[in-house]
Amino acid sequence: MRKLSRVVRWLLTTTVAMMIVGGAAYAYVALTGTGEVTVVENLSWVGDNTFAVNVFPQESIVETLTIANASSVAMEVDIVTTIDPDPGAKGMTIDIPAKITIPAIGQQAFNVTITAGKSAEPITYTVTFEIAR
Repeated sequence: MRKLSRVVRWLLTTTVAMMIVGGAAYAYVALTGTGEVTVVENLSWVGDNTFAVNVFPQESIVETLTIANASSVAMEVDIVTTIDPDPGAKGMTIDIPAKITIPAIGQQAFNVTITAGKSAEPITYTVTFEIAR
């Protein structure tokens, strides 16, 4: 039987080693696929998201707003409100829940209590609600 030369043995050993290591690191890719995922807003107002009311000094009124959740999971949201112009210490206050949980594929109402203090100016204020997830 003939012996292989050193160079041929080295080439064979190196090639086999590379095949073993290469086979472990790389697999045969038969097919690939791609797709696009678009995140859509799952929250929306039910009915009007606006209201217009009159209130006298030292009087309170309650408005109810409702949010819908189209998602298959419940969603906790924060509610933040601002008043413009800022009434400062004149006593115009808004009472809302800080957080609500809207059930999966459902709706959740929350009350907004608006109170005009004794010194509230007789002007029109704009109340803005921000729903943050």
